[in-house]
Amino acid sequence: MEDFNLPSTERVALLERLQETFGNVTPHFWAACQICDLSALEQLLHEPPRVIEGALFVTSQMVRHWGPSPRYQSRPSTPRTPTPQKSTASNSGLSPSTLPPPQISTAPNSGQSPSTLPPPPKRQKTLDSPTPLPRDVNTKKRAEERDNFCCVLTGIEMIEVAHIYPHHSMRQKEDKGEPRHIFWNHLRMFWPEEKVTAWEVKLFPQGIHEKGHEEVYNLISLAHQVHACWGRGLFALKPISESDDKKILKVQFFWQEKQQGSLPRMSFTTLPISTQGLEQTTGAHGGHIWLFDKNGKKIRSGDFFELRTDNPVQKPLPSFELLELQWFLQRIQGMAGAVDVGWEDWLGIGSESDLDNASEGVPGLDDDIEDFSLLSEKCLSSPAKPNYVLHPKHVSIAEVEGDRDREGERV
Repeated sequence: MEDFNLPSTERVALLERLQETFGNVTPHFWAACQICDLSALEQLLHEPPRVIEGALFVTSQMVRHWGPSPRYQSRPSTPRTPTPQKSTASNSGLSPSTLPPPQISTAPNSGQSPSTLPPPPKRQKTLDSPTPLPRDVNTKKRAEERDNFCCVLTGIEMIEVAHIYPHHSMRQKEDKGEPRHIFWNHLRMFWPEEKVTAWEVKLFPQGIHEKGHEEVYNLISLAHQVHACWGRGLFALKPISESDDKKILKVQFFWQEKQQGSLPRMSFTTLPISTQGLEQTTGAHGGHIWLFDKNGKKIRSGDFFELRTDNPVQKPLPSFELLELQWFLQRIQGMAGAVDVGWEDWLGIGSESDLDNASEGVPGLDDDIEDFSLLSEKCLSSPAKPNYVLHPKHVSIAEVEGDRDREGERV
């Protein structure tokens, strides 16, 4: 039953002991404790309170690292338009393309509309600047061919090739103490060393200080809106089995439900919402999100899917190890929600100008992807593509800029 986020008797007993020892914890740490290895919970009982207290913040940053690229995160000092009110056309069947695009806010008293504002200046690169890992077009093409140019869940042919492990964390070298190192080291608090090493070596065979390798097995084809849902932790895929010839991979689909009324601190013993039998999940403003498979049947928690390839050498299936990593982290994000802790703290940056230097902004975008009200009340298996841009966690900068260039060519 733990696949449906219902803790086992053994886990409940350990969580009760942790609650007695340490008291309430942050939502992301709570969520990690609901699904981590049981031996990790036993180890936590022997940690001093100061270690647990420090781990609360780092766990939130671990989830944030797994989430959207930092350059797409909202910046606190950026003025924003009010959050759109929930549509009264809940579950009406209207496609997202019929809804108005989100508005882009401008600086106070700027006197300019978003369409006339010049793009922010890009960071100047020097000879010492690290060369980022480019998106390998041939690798992406092989992933598309492997998946028959269709979404592996819905069968829709309008697809995006998504990264399982986020591309933004593979793009360049990092020194010890930087976000990628902290992410991988903190995973070891919740899962055994051998398991984390198996995940790590699939992406960073030369060590996590080097650039990651762009591989077909880190890619999966999803419909545009399915990709957006996945990027928000609304569902997770559990790898089940792989055939001996490496041509068939069986995965299981599970909707995720955010804990309602989450507080800054919560008890270890708070029971997660069960996902058993779910045919939909709740959107940002109370509406519902659901998907249909290629046979027109509503996808529900526990449904199985088979991913296939005709060439496991040139077009390998998605990595079992990386899907396992995704299975754990998607559920933490799904149960506890998006991380609100500032990325500036994560990078050790003190101002918005420093943030600009650390990560180039995307011209013309408010970068706020928190509001999913325009998607939360529609059937997201519809092939209709929204007329606004969403940037879920696994989209590379090159893809976004390329999309913008193509839009300009069509105008």
